[in-house]
Amino acid sequence: MHINYDPILSEPFGYGYLSHMEEGPYCARGAGLYEECKVLPIAYDKEVGLFRCGRVFCAVGIHYDIGTYYSEELIVQKKEKYPEYSEFLDMLKQYTEPLSTEFRVRDLMDPMDLKVSDAGAGWGGGAGGGHTIPDYGGLLALGTSGLRAKINRYRKVNPHAEDFYNGLEKMLDGFEVIGDRIKAMAETMAAETEDEGEKKHLLDIARAMETCPRNTPYDFLSAAQFFWLYFSYDGFDSPGRLDQIFLPYWKKTPYDEAFAILDGMWQGFRKFRAWNMCISGSDEKGNDMTNEISFAMLELVKKYRYSTPNLTMRWHENTDPALMRSAAEAIGMGCGLPALYNDKAVCRMFIDELGIPPKDAHDYAMNGCNQIDIQGKSHMGLEDGEVNLYKCLEFMLHRGKCQISGEKLTMDCGDPCSFATFEELLAAYKKEVEYVTNVICRMANVTQQGHGETAQNPWRSIMHQGCIEKGRDFKCGGPLYNHGQILIEGLADTVDSLAAIRYHVYEQKNFTMAQLIHALETDFAEDEVMRQMLAEKPARFGNNDPSSDALAKDITDHFFRYLLTIPTYRGGRYTGGCSTFVRAPGYGIHTGAGANGRHRGDPLIADSIGATPGRDENGPTALLNSVLALPHHLAGSGFVLNIKFDRTLFNTEEGINNFLALWKTFFENGGQQLSVTVVSAEDLLDAKVHPENHRNLIVRVGGYSDHFVKLSADLQDNVIARTGYAN
Repeated sequence: MHINYDPILSEPFGYGYLSHMEEGPYCARGAGLYEECKVLPIAYDKEVGLFRCGRVFCAVGIHYDIGTYYSEELIVQKKEKYPEYSEFLDMLKQYTEPLSTEFRVRDLMDPMDLKVSDAGAGWGGGAGGGHTIPDYGGLLALGTSGLRAKINRYRKVNPHAEDFYNGLEKMLDGFEVIGDRIKAMAETMAAETEDEGEKKHLLDIARAMETCPRNTPYDFLSAAQFFWLYFSYDGFDSPGRLDQIFLPYWKKTPYDEAFAILDGMWQGFRKFRAWNMCISGSDEKGNDMTNEISFAMLELVKKYRYSTPNLTMRWHENTDPALMRSAAEAIGMGCGLPALYNDKAVCRMFIDELGIPPKDAHDYAMNGCNQIDIQGKSHMGLEDGEVNLYKCLEFMLHRGKCQISGEKLTMDCGDPCSFATFEELLAAYKKEVEYVTNVICRMANVTQQGHGETAQNPWRSIMHQGCIEKGRDFKCGGPLYNHGQILIEGLADTVDSLAAIRYHVYEQKNFTMAQLIHALETDFAEDEVMRQMLAEKPARFGNNDPSSDALAKDITDHFFRYLLTIPTYRGGRYTGGCSTFVRAPGYGIHTGAGANGRHRGDPLIADSIGATPGRDENGPTALLNSVLALPHHLAGSGFVLNIKFDRTLFNTEEGINNFLALWKTFFENGGQQLSVTVVSAEDLLDAKVHPENHRNLIVRVGGYSDHFVKLSADLQDNVIARTGYAN
């Protein structure tokens, strides 16, 4: 198709797409991306020491986070400015407006599902396409030449997928164009600089781009530049297991030189907010995978004390004790890094519940804040949705009615006043959870469908094993594993409420169910004594109370096992987790008065799988014992435990040893995750009053670290309220 086009319009994707439509939609998409690669901005970042490229965000284009985006406003503006290209712009509208991911997802959503979500019951799908961890190791090992050979091999296996493979080859053409452009720019800059050190470095990069991206890197600098080419193109998402990916090339470079290159990349990871990196871990035989790069990355955490990039360390029974101590020292510096994960819990979930082979299960890493993926082999670490368990209890007690809006939004599980036993009430609560879970999973699947239909992703299809082999796109079930992850909110608040109902209504008969529901509907306006009784007894979750802990296990086990029965649109199953990010206060605001004595709209609710902030009163061992009652082995996403220690704990050798013992014991007994904030209570309180004096104060939120003064007031209060342990 002949297109009247001029680069001044900044519509390279649209031009490439329309020019190749007759060859098939996937090839057209790859051609559009190829045209972008010819013009996208390339820059040398002196602080990082590498060249980066940036995606072209134009009126019509593919964006890694929101799929295919069409802007009517920009098209109209361009038609007015360049009337001679009206025909081309009209064609863009005609052929690409139907590809809008945003419009497609919106059209597929059930309005009632949206109302349930908006009421604070949770969310499903979201606006983005989600995080992922590409197969950087495979990319470096094969180069584009090896990937072309792989594509040609599987063309013969999947003759029906010719359009798909043509699109992938167009994308590889684009990567090679970027590499050639970097080589030319490096040579030009080297010729213009008088700094001999900088000249040598630029010429080394130019030489690297003679080999890469077509072939395998030969040292750490060539590997780093090859990686950075793709990493920046893909939007600076999650690097994954860099200590494993880079090791073959690191070994070919003197240590001091390699560390300096890694140091530069660390500045880039911070500057562009790389989401998550992972170090250490075990292989399927239990061997420790710790290496020089693992230690080097912890040294960079300690050197700079940045809140980003988010770093995760995997623990197993054979983890090098020296690495554990280095991690504890880094945590003690107060930057919230690294987050700690347990292979024993994560790999068990993948192997026993999802049937993932041990070799792949042990190749997991974190992306986003703390979602879990199999590096380069899965499309499942997205945070597909979230269920507010506390809101589910509200719906059940009020027969499907939202106490904030007054609307009936969910199922009526029966009159709570008619339940003769607590077991009947608990069964009704579980039915409500299943109803809301179905709503959220339905929304997540609609979003997955919208992305699969409108936002096929050639570069990520190249970068994930299974796609080339199947001849299927990354967003349409191409990767080897396509499971989903639905998180929970308000776990401790729900447990405390159910335990209070059991104790006061059914066991002690201090008041009737009708009296309780009236008090909740009026936000305890006439029942302050009742509210205090509910808040004080029985023992709250997080204090090693067997009765509350068993209840927490029961409702979490039910939710996770129910999720496993629900298929994803991509072709897997849903699993559960808990990562509150910054959402906990918002859920509190959207939830009515609770049977744990909490007032309507109070933003202070549980921010992880631990106790409601400030309600764990019996020390860290009691808290961890309570949390260990939960089914960590069923959590396929990050099962975050936020825990706060006073910085004095890490000031002595004894204190560090005590923390190491606590960490090891928790993980040996099956705990999945620890997110540790090290700070003094005095600093937190003063930072609310004098933020200008505490701009470098860092705390752990849900699955990431951030500067305390940047958080919302409600989230600051949540962090302050967490119990701080000194021993």
